[in-house]
Parts: sequence; structure tokens; C-alpha cells
Amino acid sequence: MTDMDNQDVLVMALFVVTKDGVYTCADELGIPEEEITGELIDTVKTEVNQVLAGLKESVKTVVSETIQKETSKKNTTECPLGMTCTPSCVYRVVGECTLLNKAK
Repeated sequence: MTDMDNQDVLVMALFVVTKDGVYTCADELGIPEEEITGELIDTVKTEVNQVLAGLKESVKTVVSETIQKETSKKNTTECPLGMTCTPSCVYRVVGECTLLNKAK
């Protein structure tokens, strides 16, 4: 297993709430096992899912922004004015910068 695979397993593990996990956390917090009911475990799972839903949206945003940045980098051309030409830039299509003519 590669390091990246290990990281993927770690991330997946962070999103799993199990009965044993709740018992372990309760024990670490000094809460007696008798106080842990099925209803409490379900509530914990629900709360964790709500928190992780926000995390999921944050991850989506980061993925989207990263893809846009990387795509933008790949689709740039050396501009005669030292600007960053985007895919919609006329220079990329006709090989002549219309802004360069205006600057003269």
C-alpha cells in the first residue's frame, strides 16, 4: 500500500462512527458504559453526519477552486503585454493582441 493509499484509509476512517468508537470515546471522557444507549449512539451518529456535511461542502469548494486554478495555469499563453491570456483572449485565437494596438 502506498503512502497515498494510507492517507485515503485514514480519511475514510475519520468518517466512520461505530458503536465501539462511541464506547471508546465515552471511556476516554470518563463516562460509564451503562450511560451509552442505542439512542445516544444514534444521536452521536446524526450529529457527526451534520458536522461532516459542512466539511464535505468545504472539500468540494477546495476541489473546485484547485481544479479551476490548475486548468487556468494550463490554458494560459505568454502575453506580449505581460498579462495572463485566458482561453477567451483574442491573442490565443489570431496571434495578435488587440490591447497591444490600443496601447500604441
